[in-house]
Amino acid sequence: MANLPVIRRIANFNVRTKWVDNYLGSSWDYIEPLLYIGTYYLVFGMGFYNGTVAGQPYLLWMLAAIVPWYYIQGVFNRGLTTVKSQLPQLSKTRFPLSIAVVMPLQEEMRRFLVMTGMFILVMFCYGRTPTVYWLQWFYAVFAMIMMLVAFNLINSTLTILIPDFKPSMSAIFRLLFYSSGVIVNFDSKSMPYLIKAILELSPFNYVLTMFRNSFLYDRWFFENANTTLFFWVLIFVLLVVGAYMHIHFRDEFTDLT
Repeated sequence: MANLPVIRRIANFNVRTKWVDNYLGSSWDYIEPLLYIGTYYLVFGMGFYNGTVAGQPYLLWMLAAIVPWYYIQGVFNRGLTTVKSQLPQLSKTRFPLSIAVVMPLQEEMRRFLVMTGMFILVMFCYGRTPTVYWLQWFYAVFAMIMMLVAFNLINSTLTILIPDFKPSMSAIFRLLFYSSGVIVNFDSKSMPYLIKAILELSPFNYVLTMFRNSFLYDRWFFENANTTLFFWVLIFVLLVVGAYMHIHFRDEFTDLT
């Protein structure tokens, strides 16, 4: 908590410099995902699913997951190189290197909140009104952040230790977009049970399901206790492994970069 102001200042600076050479500036943070969302809606929503999926309008069903997915995507991709890119600056200060791990979460938060607000406006346009289940959004956000911190601890360390790790993970993450149920419904009867069961073990799928359950399906996270328990045990293990790796190799980062 003591380093939160530093994290915010560095994160805000990184956001401003990201689009500094573009005329539209940070507007591209919203234009780019909106263009993709429009394309996915036309191809999958109007074409493949004919406007509805899993008892919901496809646009709402997709937005409930794709809005947090863009946050996950931004944090995950930045997290791969966050320690490596911030190491020259942080090594000259007394601030702990661990703040670099959480910096991507702050950098992507504004876009996530704005796009969440836009999604809620679309919900209102469809005649949806707030329910008590919407409060579960805070739980979904907490689960998402803990998952991303765990992955950032591991990924940022392995990126420095293994030169080919970043391109490999970038390629794998593109596949996760389609295998996490963002735009494709895995609850359909045509999906083989074994494949569906394996995909549901993904922590990404769990987080996105929590967002959909909060806004669309009125289901509490504890209604599926086994899946919730598996998710948190997995995240705890990843956090322990990530923290150990980060601390163990921290003194060697300068020599390896």
